[in-house]
Amino acid sequence: MPSPPPRASRRAVLTGGTVVGAALLATAGCGVRQTEGSAGAAVLDTTAPAVDADTDLVEAVAGQLTTALDLAVATGAAVPALRPLSRRLASLHRAHLGELSRPDDDAGGKVKGSPETAKARLLRAEQKLQRELVQAALDAESGALAQVFASMAAAVAQELAVSG
Repeated sequence: MPSPPPRASRRAVLTGGTVVGAALLATAGCGVRQTEGSAGAAVLDTTAPAVDADTDLVEAVAGQLTTALDLAVATGAAVPALRPLSRRLASLHRAHLGELSRPDDDAGGKVKGSPETAKARLLRAEQKLQRELVQAALDAESGALAQVFASMAAAVAQELAVSG
C-alpha cells in the first residue's frame, strides 16, 4: 500500500491563507470604479459625498448634547446642592461636543422647582440622552462614528450609575 501524501503543516496553511486573502483584497478594487465610456480603464474615486446620513446624525446628536449641556448648567446654577453633579455632566457634554468638533456654548436658562424635582428632571434628561446616543450608534453608517456614539452613551450611563 502506498503511503499517504504528507499533510500540510498548520503554519503553511495559515501563511498560505493569509497570502491568498491579501491577494484577493488587493485585486478586489476597493475604491476603484469604471467610468462611463472607458474601455476597462479604472479611475480611483477620491471624492466623498458632500452630505451623507452620518453628517445629519452628527448634527442631531450635537443638538441633543447641547440641550443636555444647557440643562446641566442651568440646574447647577439654580440648585447649589446639585452643582457637583451638574458640573460633571456639563464637563462630559462639553468633551463630547468637542469630539464632534461642535461649539460647547451653553444658552443658560432657568430651572424651577425643588432640588428633588430639579435632580429628577436632570437625571431623566440624561437617561433620554443616553438612549438617543445608543440609537445614534445603531444608526451610524460609519463604524468609527458608531463607536464614538457608543462610547458617549457608556460615559453618560456611567455618570448616571454613580449619581444614583
